[in-house]
Formats: sequence, structure tokens, C-alpha cells
Amino acid sequence: MLYFNKASFRNRILFLGLVCILPLQLGWRYAEDVQTRGIGPHSTFHYELTRTLARAAGFSADEAERIAVLDEATDAQDFTGETGISMQIRGTGRNGDNALYWHFARRGAGNATGEYTYPGARNTCDYFVDSDPCPGGEPELAEIESWAVYGDATPAPGTPQLSRDGGATFEDVPGRSPEALGLYLHSLADSYSHEACMREAHFRGHKPLPQECSAIYWHEQAEYGHRPRRDNGVEYTREAAWATWLALKWFRQQNHLPGEAVWSDAQAQDFIENWIQLNRGQKRRDAAVQALQGM
Repeated sequence: MLYFNKASFRNRILFLGLVCILPLQLGWRYAEDVQTRGIGPHSTFHYELTRTLARAAGFSADEAERIAVLDEATDAQDFTGETGISMQIRGTGRNGDNALYWHFARRGAGNATGEYTYPGARNTCDYFVDSDPCPGGEPELAEIESWAVYGDATPAPGTPQLSRDGGATFEDVPGRSPEALGLYLHSLADSYSHEACMREAHFRGHKPLPQECSAIYWHEQAEYGHRPRRDNGVEYTREAAWATWLALKWFRQQNHLPGEAVWSDAQAQDFIENWIQLNRGQKRRDAAVQALQGM
């Protein structure tokens, strides 16, 4: 005879409920929240990969670190990188009123000025024609880019505020700055990370079904590496990484920054292809750091 323990059953149900709810509240990102070498939980895409690609695109080591720290802080709100650069940001919380704008932004087929095409060349506003049309037909990402790259316009929810002194003082993030670029790169990458859910469910956020909207399935299993039947997000991650590389180069070109890229497009593409096949956060972290140290 099977013995049914009501208390045990109730506890299991509560546990499963937490498993489903916590990812929605924490806003899991790019599968990881990996914690290594004294750095708090973070995404290796938003921090390590972005920092390596920024340095390879010609930014100085300090600029690359600032870009990447702010990219990660857009999620974490408070993040300190390996070199000790620390930033706190207000106005981009994953669970706040502005979450859809910064983390689930729609993307056009091309950049804000129409001068180059994003990888995939898809206008994700098309997924929401009936349910949640893009304001004025323009994707949120175009407005973010106009501010971050060109210094034009102002983000619709207002300019995020940044602190470099542990929260003692906050100032508006200036447009056309490495920090503004970090914000834009975060939203750009997220526009790919969350696109499958937008396409399949016409939904901006996380929910258990379909699997493209599941924080647990999509971010934990689908976005990296070769897992049988569970790597259907890798193509989006590949496009996000390549979009990051193109945007870094575009920022430098449009703002007439001195210096040359360290890598060619072919070198960047080879690194990205190898990097996205690594199915452990620590491996991705180590590969990005090793490449950075070789520059």
C-alpha cells in the first residue's frame, strides 16, 4: 500500500511553485548567473563576452571594462567587475515599470538610421501588430540606439541614472558614452535572447509555456552548446553576439574614435562561433578572459 503524506506532497508543490516563479522574478538572463573569482552572479554574455569583443573592436581596456560592467549592471542594478570598476544604475530594473523597454525591446530589421542591417534582418514589431503594436511603428531599440550612439532623443521612460560611488550620488547616463553603449548592447542582445518567445507567443516576458518563453528551459538549456533537441536558441545567441560586434564597431565609426580594431571580422566570427558552443558558464568565462589577455 502506498502511503500518502499530505505535508510532504504540499511541500513538493510549494517547491515546484517556487521553481516556476523565481525565474520570473529574477529575470534570468543568458542562462548563467555564474559566480567566479569574487565576482557576483552575472551573465558571461553581458560581461565577459561583451568586454572581449569591445577590446577586440578597438576600445581601450578601461573603456571595454566600463561598457561591460554597465551592460551587466543593466540587469543586476549593482555590479563590480574584475578590475574593481563598480556601477549602480536606476531605471532599468528587470522587475520594474521599465523592464519591457530595456529587456524586452523590439528590434527593427536594421539600425536606427537604416545604414546597416541587424543579423537576421527581422523586424520584431511584426510579432505584435495586433496585440501590442510598437509605438508609432518604431521599435524601442531604435530609440535606445539613437540616444546611446548618436546622442539624439531621450529614452521614453527617462534617462537611466548611474552611480560610481556606491550609491552616494546618481547622475544621468550621458548619451554617446561607453556607459550608454553598454545599455544599448544589453537591450540589443536581449532583443535576440527573448525573440523566440515574442515570435511564438507574441509575449514580452517569461512564462512556463511555450518553452521559448520559459526562463528555465530557454535560458538554461537552449541558448548555448550542442544538446540534442535542446539547442534551438543557439542561432539567436550567435546573432546576438554578431550584432554586438557590429554595434561596437558602428559606435566607434560614428563617433570618430581613434585607433584600429584588434580583430578582423573573420577573427571575431571564429571566436563567437567557438564561444557559443561552450555549454558551461565557467568555460565561456575562461575562453573570453583568455582571448582578452591575448590582445
